[in-house]
Amino acid sequence: MLAARRMPAARRQAVARTQSLPAPTGGLDGVSVLANMPPTNAIVMDNWFPQPGWVELRNGYSQWATGFSGWVETLMGYSGPTTDSLFAISGGSIYNVTSSGAIGAAVVTGLTNSRWESTNVATAGGQFLYAANATDSPRLYDGSTWTAITGGSSPAITGVTTTTLRNPIVWKNRVWFIQDGTLSAWYLPTASIGGAASQFNFTAIFLLGGQLQAICTASLTDGSTFDDYIAFITTEGEIALYRGTDPAQNGLFNIVGRYRIGKPVGRRCTFKYGTDTLIICSDGVVPLSVLAAQGRVNTSEAISYKIQNLINADVQSYKGNFGWQGVLFPLQNKIIVNVPQSENTTQYQYVMNTLTNAWCRFTGWNAACFCVLGDSLYFGGSNYVALADTGQADNTSNIVGTLKTAFSYLGVDRQKHLKMVRPTLQTTGTVNVVTGTNLDFDNAPPATVPGIATASGSAWDVSPWDTSPWANGYTIQNNWASAAGIGYAVSTYMSVATNAVQVRFQALDYLFEPGGVL
Repeated sequence: MLAARRMPAARRQAVARTQSLPAPTGGLDGVSVLANMPPTNAIVMDNWFPQPGWVELRNGYSQWATGFSGWVETLMGYSGPTTDSLFAISGGSIYNVTSSGAIGAAVVTGLTNSRWESTNVATAGGQFLYAANATDSPRLYDGSTWTAITGGSSPAITGVTTTTLRNPIVWKNRVWFIQDGTLSAWYLPTASIGGAASQFNFTAIFLLGGQLQAICTASLTDGSTFDDYIAFITTEGEIALYRGTDPAQNGLFNIVGRYRIGKPVGRRCTFKYGTDTLIICSDGVVPLSVLAAQGRVNTSEAISYKIQNLINADVQSYKGNFGWQGVLFPLQNKIIVNVPQSENTTQYQYVMNTLTNAWCRFTGWNAACFCVLGDSLYFGGSNYVALADTGQADNTSNIVGTLKTAFSYLGVDRQKHLKMVRPTLQTTGTVNVVTGTNLDFDNAPPATVPGIATASGSAWDVSPWDTSPWANGYTIQNNWASAAGIGYAVSTYMSVATNAVQVRFQALDYLFEPGGVL
């Protein structure tokens, strides 16, 4: 009897499958190990701003004031009783740039430099803007006139050489200044914009020497009540925190604590964040409230923790460049930290969503300084002042957004053969998307750049009625693109460019064939 012959088993054909990943709403991640980065984070996130439910291409800017002969290095906002005014300092002159267009004649000329610090002051005599730079006489604006403040001006500051003063702030109804190159601060009488200045010397307080770098204030709690505190920061990173009312009276101005952080970066190293103050230093962006509560700041407690390695590298490389500055833009839920990669040449910004603490990076806003006035954000550029975070173009140029997702094993713990990738976008017009996949922690960017997007219509209330088409709102754009390669973990580079279209990134789909089991 013949034995039955076994037929060879049919060869099983590989079956393609899809895997969908969310948009990286967790933002830029500069601390996670690549092999363990959450899928909601991104390795690269340039000009994509993370919102709670999606990631969107950032807004652009338009040139607000033009005609300067060089870089605008200072912007100052004056908040008056009924109107606000915006001033720009460039080429040693102050210009009123409250209105858009070509600048007129300077309101102040003959300044030694254009790098000033300022504060608003309110007294019974009115509302004022105080500015100082430790080289020229401080300038005081009363809503109509600028006055150089000396020992013989009206008003006057006596008792100190006014050309040594900088960093004016207001605390407990007093104006304070730093005396440049020293460990001394000077303060004016209560509710005054002039008068006999009094010195407060910190030589016995600070043990590491250096000089005062900044003064800042914050409303902090001692566990039961809130109070306004004042902090003095040295170039060596020492901080002395005080509480009280009258520095001239024993027992009415007391030190709360002395703290140590990384060295602060730039004269504009502090900025307000709600009732708190944030300090830009070699530790990152550090909240003063954490220092006051704990006496120290761990790296994980800096609000810049997720970009810690990135911002620390920038501080090491660019700490001596002018242009470091932080600013809160409440209307758009943004904290912006300006990084001067090349002084008065190239700058970029780290930007945080204050709703989610997710970070990204903006390029293309070549800013030497920032200012928020009213509900608007401005920055100073080369020969112009810009109205920022508005529109879909950088003046007339494209906004180019580049993003690299976290690596993912796509739910399969073995090799897979990539076939296609599909980003899901919501757009107000057609955009060209360039994608490229990286395998197993490679970091090669796409070889091409996207073309210009074309909008399908105009935004509501921009085009004249009955003369041009209206935009149809957001539509879905989700086209498959070829992808190739074999590997375990995959990441996608994605770039878009537009000067007319709003773009939201929602999800990313992969089509792949999983490898067989060994």
